[in-house]
Amino acid sequence: MVADILQMFGHASGLYINLNKCAVFPIRCSNINLEEVMEGFPCSIKNFPCSYLGLPLHTRELRRVDIQPLVDKVANRLPAWKGRFINRAGRLKLLNTVLTSLPVYFLTVFNPKKWMIKKIDRIRRGFLWNGTSEAQGGQCLVAWEKLKRPKPCGGLGVLDLEKFSRALRLRWMWYQWVDSDRPWVGTDVPCNELDKQLFRCSTVVTIGDGRKALFWDSPWLDGHAPRDVAPNLYKLAWRKKLTVREEVENQTWTRGLWRMTTATEMAEFVLMWEQVQAVQFSVVQDEIRWKWTANGHYSSKSAYDIQFAGSYCTFNSKVIWNAKTEAKHRFFTWLLVQEKLQTADNLLVKGIACDSVCCLCDQELETTKHVCLHCCFAQEVWLWCTIGLMG
Repeated sequence: MVADILQMFGHASGLYINLNKCAVFPIRCSNINLEEVMEGFPCSIKNFPCSYLGLPLHTRELRRVDIQPLVDKVANRLPAWKGRFINRAGRLKLLNTVLTSLPVYFLTVFNPKKWMIKKIDRIRRGFLWNGTSEAQGGQCLVAWEKLKRPKPCGGLGVLDLEKFSRALRLRWMWYQWVDSDRPWVGTDVPCNELDKQLFRCSTVVTIGDGRKALFWDSPWLDGHAPRDVAPNLYKLAWRKKLTVREEVENQTWTRGLWRMTTATEMAEFVLMWEQVQAVQFSVVQDEIRWKWTANGHYSSKSAYDIQFAGSYCTFNSKVIWNAKTEAKHRFFTWLLVQEKLQTADNLLVKGIACDSVCCLCDQELETTKHVCLHCCFAQEVWLWCTIGLMG
């Protein structure tokens, strides 16, 4: 029976199966005679967990042992690179293009565990600063959290895996809206409450016929969701998954609100009542727009960048990263402007014994500013550079 179904699929699509690569993973088939069902379809019968299209699958939540191969895959990339012989700018390029890209497919589907992110970040941090999978605290010149900021915010642009995973998972909720014919629509999407909150803050819903937008969860009240405008009423409401049309036409959105007891709840009710009464339906479908792009369509880049709203840079990063020079020089300048070079003052803070006096002038404490600007030897170098530029 199974073979006949797949054979018809092959005739219709031109995609024929290879029995040597096929396997059956039964789910809740304890009361079914699998031998009878699989008659004429000679392939192996296996049990979960399994791997499908590179993703670990299980009938329950994934365990650490199911995810560890992905962490090992990232770590196994390092030995062949000889990281100690590559400058930090080169390591940064490999980190961003290879080490960070390996878990992206996994992050699109699964909410990563804290331990997984911590282990991969340890590998990435060690490779950047030390060229290996481990780096001691004194070898890390800049805090990892600052380093993960985008370059305009003062960081190195290393992807924050937790924030990037959240940005990727928002696409599930976006396609629920714009492409409802996808076969998975109607099932639970791999998004937690924080993901849903970010999605509500990033979208604006325009009410048409009111048959698609959810009354409490969709941001249709001047770009805000009623659950965020009136959080106290949301706790009292009963049926929270009805559409705007169902709730407004039948006035069912007020069910459960008779339990109001505080002035805050009553004030929220008055505000909601005025806005709900002004709703007018039309024949067109409800529309959704993404706030952070010019065309109003979702993009993972904009979803990632908006999570750094409020971050700021204490120096002009554009001058550094747009400079027409080698990448290792830009990396050095990035450290320089933050005074994170391995000068004597920084070594002493880390508890490393050294001579604190500048070895060039033997007069003042060796700091980044002194070595590069105030030391008499540095001033002599800058003087000769100025003379050279003036011809």
